[in-house]
Amino acid sequence: MKISINGEIKEFDKDSMTIQELLELIDYGKGIAVALNETFILKTKYQETTIKDGDRLDILSPVQGG
Repeated sequence: MKISINGEIKEFDKDSMTIQELLELIDYGKGIAVALNETFILKTKYQETTIKDGDRLDILSPVQGG
């Protein structure tokens, strides 16, 4: 399966996986927001939302500033 993560194409040996599985696989920490195909996904839905071949994922970290 090929998916775009933050604009970079990544390839995985699975046909599909949940957002939670992907975040664990690529070792992303906490305190992030995830958009799947331009739709933000609630953190409570990460374990049940499936990513498929060709999907686009944007993973955003909060930025502090003043």
